[in-house]
Amino acid sequence: MQKNKAKKKLAVPDTFVILFCLVIIICILTYLIPGGAYDELENGMVDPDSFHFVESNPATFGDFLNSFIRGMQGAAGTIFACLFIGGGFGILLSTGAVDALLATAIRKTQGNYKYIFPVVMVVMAVLGALGTGNNVAIAFVPILLVLAGKLRLDGMAIAAVVYIGSNTGFSTSPANPFTVLLAQDIAGLPQMSGGLVRTIVCICFTAIGIWYTLRYCNKIRKDPSKSITGIIAATDEDVNSNDVMIRMTPAHIVNMLIVLAVFGVYAYGGVKLGWGITQLGTCMLVMGLLCGIIGRLSPNEISKRFGAGAKTMLIPSLVIGFANAINVVLSDANLLHSIVYFCTQPLMNLPTALSAAGMYIVNCIIAIPISSGSGQCYAVMPIMAPAADVLGVSRQVAIYAFQFADGFCNFITPTNGLMMGTIALCGIPYEKWLKFIGKYMLIVSVLAMIFLFFASMLGWS
Repeated sequence: MQKNKAKKKLAVPDTFVILFCLVIIICILTYLIPGGAYDELENGMVDPDSFHFVESNPATFGDFLNSFIRGMQGAAGTIFACLFIGGGFGILLSTGAVDALLATAIRKTQGNYKYIFPVVMVVMAVLGALGTGNNVAIAFVPILLVLAGKLRLDGMAIAAVVYIGSNTGFSTSPANPFTVLLAQDIAGLPQMSGGLVRTIVCICFTAIGIWYTLRYCNKIRKDPSKSITGIIAATDEDVNSNDVMIRMTPAHIVNMLIVLAVFGVYAYGGVKLGWGITQLGTCMLVMGLLCGIIGRLSPNEISKRFGAGAKTMLIPSLVIGFANAINVVLSDANLLHSIVYFCTQPLMNLPTALSAAGMYIVNCIIAIPISSGSGQCYAVMPIMAPAADVLGVSRQVAIYAFQFADGFCNFITPTNGLMMGTIALCGIPYEKWLKFIGKYMLIVSVLAMIFLFFASMLGWS
């Protein structure tokens, strides 16, 4: 009984509870923090030397209650895009193209983890970079656990393969619709801008993730006693496991090419035509319909799969609206620029490049309670974008500071259901996962701050 009571006391609040409490706190702060404003320049940036106090407008109880629906209304474009993304990828996954791609990689490498794991991690990183990797990763755990039994590895190795791969791609992506594209939209930057630099960074961090994972696999293969969770025992079914894996067909190949083509078209539209989050939702709808047709799904099946995929985005969509309620309250009370002013003062005496690293730390602190990337984006980017102007940091660098922090904190945040679900399927207690992933988190955090330092110093924008 005492143990059960202790567990209840240590239970982490749900994301909605956290956001609800944050809105309450923000409403209280509207009575304590004076209103303020920066003058805006013609290019959309703020004049860092123009801050002045203005009359505040404290939130009433009615404002508090209305903030949630107004937050949903204000983020309607993003919410509908999320539903279309979920629907489009729901159709794609139902065609079996992604399953077949991974199964083919396993067969081609004959189950050698030194070859298969990097291939799987690259696929996971690409899916993560597209914003769906963490959702998809958990689906491949059962297949890879069978492989782990055959290769004398443990559940930790499998969790590392799928989650380090997918979340590293998510965290460093040049085209993640839920973080970088949304942040660029909020910050007033062209969609997909800075794509080349972001792609190089994504490749480098993915390579580091592969190295870290293979290093652990090599260690436990040489000495099974060093396994954190214990080696998985092989069964007779493991030997023939590859025979039941789905095989790649021409339709699967065409569908994967369609995915690349659609994102290529969107990348062009974002840079050259000024496309935003609305056009992204349209592209995902087109992708889903084409993949469904190529996959020979009936109209009714396409409809059902689209609806089922959209349902997976319901909770993230609500989180976006709740997070945007924070922005609604702050904007109505004229506090956004006041918070920028007071938060940036401690960083004003630092060199600009160090301020960029400081923004990463601030975003890490915020990412712990708000595990949703899009939710955190709506909560912080309206503040971080003008804060970057004040500190002399480019908004592009500020976006990466947010993106790094939000993504990498997914490795350790207990409110992150996808991470917790992945390690649970692999039979890994949370404390043992922290023991394993903590070193990786430290490595990528240091590298992220080093990148932000030099990107800011070199004037990347």
